[in-house]
Amino acid sequence: MNKLLFGGVVVLALIVGVIYLAMVLGEGREGNLDASPMADDMREMEDDSSGSQEPVDMGEPDVTFVLTGENFKFVKDGADNPELRVKYGEVVRVEFISTQGFHDWVVDEFGAATSKVRPENGMTYVEFVADEVGTFEYYCSVGEHRANGMWGRLIVSD
Repeated sequence: MNKLLFGGVVVLALIVGVIYLAMVLGEGREGNLDASPMADDMREMEDDSSGSQEPVDMGEPDVTFVLTGENFKFVKDGADNPELRVKYGEVVRVEFISTQGFHDWVVDEFGAATSKVRPENGMTYVEFVADEVGTFEYYCSVGEHRANGMWGRLIVSD
């Protein structure tokens, strides 16, 4: 009798577990973005209201950086989140390609931001004048990417 009762409890527990998993997995299939671990990325992809504009051509840049975006890091010539150095007054061009995921490149103090791109979007770029001396943080503005380490330093010297 005890074996029969124990077997019934195990079967009931399995049924409840299967129903629970079906409910949890069903939410993700129906597009519940809040239940998705990529919710921030998806929301920003659907509604890119970042104010990004088409790049403005400022003539021939003095300095060009080619960066790629991967999951939670920028890469330049094999270096992760490299320090970018320019001189005051230079026209800076940042060419950006995402090789993994959905990313952009932003530095607030210069009002510089690329479009948000995925690997299939190809290259985007931004140009700006380094008209302030100091150390500034560049970062990816998508979701929690910045908090997860996707940032670096832009240093403008005299």
